[in-house]
Amino acid sequence: MDRDKIISAIKKAGKGIDQYLEIMDSFHSTDVSTDREFQRKFNSFYRIRQRTATWYKTYYSFMQGQKGNAPNFSTVLRYLHSELGRYEPSFSSKFVATHNPDLPIWDAFVLKNTGIKPPYYSDQKKLFKAEEQYKKIQSWYERHLMSDVGSLVVEIFNDIVPEHNRISKLKKIDFVLWQTRA
Repeated sequence: MDRDKIISAIKKAGKGIDQYLEIMDSFHSTDVSTDREFQRKFNSFYRIRQRTATWYKTYYSFMQGQKGNAPNFSTVLRYLHSELGRYEPSFSSKFVATHNPDLPIWDAFVLKNTGIKPPYYSDQKKLFKAEEQYKKIQSWYERHLMSDVGSLVVEIFNDIVPEHNRISKLKKIDFVLWQTRA
């Protein structure tokens, strides 16, 4: 990825960066299990739609309850599966990345840009395989952050975004990946 593509991606991410900062600013100071404004912003940013009231209540209550516990991807993935009967790798990753901004998210653009394939939804071992794939996503980010391109993304992001010091290096890469859709 060259400098011009990185600059373009960061500029396209401007609104999302502002939304992300609002979410992260309010996360620790509000009860996310009851704060509908936080939930609305989170749902909008991460495109959480068409879930049941039980799903939202379970998700946000667990998110609130895990504050201070450093939840990991596997714990959240398996909790949502056991409580809701749903396979939610994407929303599990967004949950843990909110608690720890140095953890990656799992979404279609990240998977495509990292070359990591999700397990088939019908696979009986999909939870275990998702945990393995998430570890691969983490490894990809570790390597990418140490690469010349990763360093360039962080450098350009820091030059362009005034609030760059409030965003983890990993999240800076995320914002560029989300906008790299070709």
